[in-house]
Amino acid sequence: MPVAFAFPRLTASLLALALVVPTAALTTVPASAQEPEFNEVPYADGQWDIGRRLDESQLRYCVDRRDPEWEVAGAVADAIAGALLLEPQRYMVENEVVLENITKVYEIMLEHCDIHMGFKLIPDGYDNWVTLTRAYYEARYVFVTDDPDIASLADLAPGRPIGATIGTSAHVRLVSYLKALPADQRWPTYPMGSNDLALDSLLNGTVDVALVWGPILWAKQRADAAYAGLHVIDSAPLPPTTLGVSALLLSDETFLRSAIDEAIAELDRGEVASEAQVRAAFAKFRSP
Repeated sequence: MPVAFAFPRLTASLLALALVVPTAALTTVPASAQEPEFNEVPYADGQWDIGRRLDESQLRYCVDRRDPEWEVAGAVADAIAGALLLEPQRYMVENEVVLENITKVYEIMLEHCDIHMGFKLIPDGYDNWVTLTRAYYEARYVFVTDDPDIASLADLAPGRPIGATIGTSAHVRLVSYLKALPADQRWPTYPMGSNDLALDSLLNGTVDVALVWGPILWAKQRADAAYAGLHVIDSAPLPPTTLGVSALLLSDETFLRSAIDEAIAELDRGEVASEAQVRAAFAKFRSP
């Protein structure tokens, strides 16, 4: 969805999309101080046959349809391209695999995109053959339930189970908190292989609360009435776990990364979107 870029600020340009893009309150992931060694970079079949692109007037970006925020990310990328006076060129990644092989990501980056939208700013979460831009919005992991009597995690009685998407920073924080509690005050926590499994376990009654990435819930609630009765509860006594969402580049694209960071910083002037504003953006794109 192209975005007409007629204003000097991204927030103004995207008012029609109900989207405000945050970044300044987030810590930018620094570029690696050391260039990756040859054997640290993935190998893609036929990579030596992929030449350098000749059209420098385009910003080639990838979005992945498996990502619930791909339409929002596409609108953001279009606006960034406009800020850089480049023509946005979208490549849609089509794959049914839930977890992508990193070699495939490398191949896609070489062949189709200068930037790949939709990567969480996870501290120390990436190898040094890639780098990430500053965030273009911020979201959080949420505790979700269908029990109307539960308004916060503190309302959940000990012994009632939680299904948590495994390996996330929110899951790690929850497990650390539970280890510090006496055994009779803990909630049983079941690690779930994906956000979808955590939410499905909530719907079928296996767990009483699910811990998932917020945008996954918003996308499902727009697409499927089965999730309409779920509501987000306060994470107290735990603090909320938030992460920025950014774009990935190959680490040698230092000039482009700096240009995109400067464009985002100039366009949003440091304004951080509220959760309501980000959810409004999802609703705009996901409306039936």
